[in-house]
Amino acid sequence: MNLPKLLKQAEKLISYGKTAEAIEVYQEILADDFQNNQVHSLIADLYIEKKDMQRASRHLFKIASDLAAQGNSAEAATHYRQIVKILPKNRLAREKLLEIYTKNGAKGDVISLMVELCSVAESEGNAAKMIEYLEKLVALDPGNHIHSMRLALFLNERGLKDKSIEMFYQVARDYFREDRYEEALAALEKIRAVSPKDRNLPIRVSEVFEKQGKIEKAIETLLTSLAEEPAQPNAMVLLARLCIKAGKMDEAERIYEKLVKVNKTYLPQTIPFVEVLIAERKLDRALVHIERLYKELKEPAERQKCVDLLEEILKLDPQKLDAYRLLESLYGEAYQYDQLAVTLRSHADAYIAKCEYAKALDLARQLIDLEPYNEEYRRKHQVIEKLLSGGGRTELSGRPVSAPHLEEDDEDARYASAKVDSHFDKTVSIVTDEDVENFIVDIELLEKFGQHASAIGCLEHVLRQYPNEIRLRQKLKGVYFDRKMPKRAAQECLEIAKTLEQQNQKGEANKYLREAQRLNPLLSSARREAGVANTPQAAPSPAGLGAVAALKGDLSEIGLLDVIQILDNCQKTGKLLVSSEGQAGTIFFNGGRIVNAIYQEKAGEQAMYALVAVKGGTFEYQPSTTLFDIVIHNSNTNLLLEGLRLLDEANRDMNEAEVAPDEVVPAAPAAAARDQSREQPALAATSAKSNAPVWHTLDDQNPLEEI
Repeated sequence: MNLPKLLKQAEKLISYGKTAEAIEVYQEILADDFQNNQVHSLIADLYIEKKDMQRASRHLFKIASDLAAQGNSAEAATHYRQIVKILPKNRLAREKLLEIYTKNGAKGDVISLMVELCSVAESEGNAAKMIEYLEKLVALDPGNHIHSMRLALFLNERGLKDKSIEMFYQVARDYFREDRYEEALAALEKIRAVSPKDRNLPIRVSEVFEKQGKIEKAIETLLTSLAEEPAQPNAMVLLARLCIKAGKMDEAERIYEKLVKVNKTYLPQTIPFVEVLIAERKLDRALVHIERLYKELKEPAERQKCVDLLEEILKLDPQKLDAYRLLESLYGEAYQYDQLAVTLRSHADAYIAKCEYAKALDLARQLIDLEPYNEEYRRKHQVIEKLLSGGGRTELSGRPVSAPHLEEDDEDARYASAKVDSHFDKTVSIVTDEDVENFIVDIELLEKFGQHASAIGCLEHVLRQYPNEIRLRQKLKGVYFDRKMPKRAAQECLEIAKTLEQQNQKGEANKYLREAQRLNPLLSSARREAGVANTPQAAPSPAGLGAVAALKGDLSEIGLLDVIQILDNCQKTGKLLVSSEGQAGTIFFNGGRIVNAIYQEKAGEQAMYALVAVKGGTFEYQPSTTLFDIVIHNSNTNLLLEGLRLLDEANRDMNEAEVAPDEVVPAAPAAAARDQSREQPALAATSAKSNAPVWHTLDDQNPLEEI
């Protein structure tokens, strides 16, 4: 075949206007060389000129396919576009273009092509292709809700109602998330047209109204739906929540009662309602619901929610006794004995504040049943017992309740004369927690073999090097207590309290402060001169005060610091009137915190320090509905620690402090002792008298101000 000759022949025929003969020449060439795209292009042009678009498109498809296969996407797209131009309804060319644009990431072109394909499929009446293209279009352009609405309508027209409703709901959700509430309602109305009885529709419409702030309209929508079909639990749950929001608490409660009567699994749905009751301080109604939740709910998370609700009630009203009762049951069933003990103590304090001492005593017995050897609980039992009986001693469960043994002179003598094991007379390095544990194990071995003096000596020796090591002080306090040396144990409690206060652990510091007071009555106002005990009881206040005394008693039976702790725990606001040796004093409380004091022509902190040291007398608490001016800015713990420090110094000046023998401190090697005395003169000065009050080692310029 002479290709150049044939091409010239075809051109000459075209020039003569003989298009058909020219096409035949080109066909002859393609019969011998079908891959000649130049000839395909020439034939396509001739067919277009003759208005034979179908034949022209076949040759253009051949050229575009070859170009695409060769990776020339741009040229291929140009030819496909040419086909679309001459044949607007040609779906295949658009699909090929779609493949090219999809690979090249031209999203705008892809979306435009998908719209064209939808139109083509619709004109052809091809429902399957129409749905396919619309679904792809929605996936490509989810932000354009017109496509989604079009798809939903088309699905409905084709009888696919379920899919149509699902698509309308999706559109409504999208509008809802975008805060386009009117469009969301319009989409939901489309669902009503498709399926008027759709059960989810009133709920979704009400949610939109709620977002628009049209609470009453939302309630009305749900009530209408429930009137037609009452058995709609989800609608009832939403209606109850909307009633709460509208302030219709009685209506909400009625709905919840219906729900729970039908199915108790809806009980957890009432928790938000209970939270609102608590927020509105309708505590009695809240407690009724919590008690039912407590009886029916068994899941740990749900029962913990009951605990949280009860604790919230007690924050608002620390004397809500029914809340304590439920909380104790929940803690007991969950074996949370630490939390149970805290609740029992608070519950007992609430009964004391109400002067119901018999009930407080029952709770104190429960505390002792939890921890029979806990001295704090036994002490609390004794205090309440005295409040109830006016000072008489009773037995607890057939066993006498004995106070800690305070006469330790004999033990001091034995301790002073005991020989310290020289094996432990060495320098100890306490760097890590493991070092502390190992040292405590050594001490416990000494105790096991009866070498208590060595144990005490070693602990005191190490604590002079590491005075802030709380675990060692706790161990020393325990050894002192076991050896019936409560005054020394009390000093260790005060040292621990000081360290904890510096670490801002005020709650723990207060715990050790109270323990020190129990162990050493000289540090507490609980030890009073002998006098006739009066049974504390609720009584009218003195004339002119215009209030009723909520708590009163004799300071020879319950110490002033114990009374302060009760008022602190109960977060009381009022005045505590103190009368001692013909002098009257007043302590002012705001929410359990001491804000002022007046005594002996003193005011503020100085008056408070003087009150800590009173001996004997009476007290009377009077509640107040208004807050007092704040004169004292220090915390209760700091005030009591400073007051005890001053009292301790006064006792020492009267020669009531204990004296510890020098021999109990293990002697360090002579050279090391000389070095230590040169490097730490202050430590050498204090080591000569190990039992001097711990407060004397502090800087006089800053006495306990940060404790």
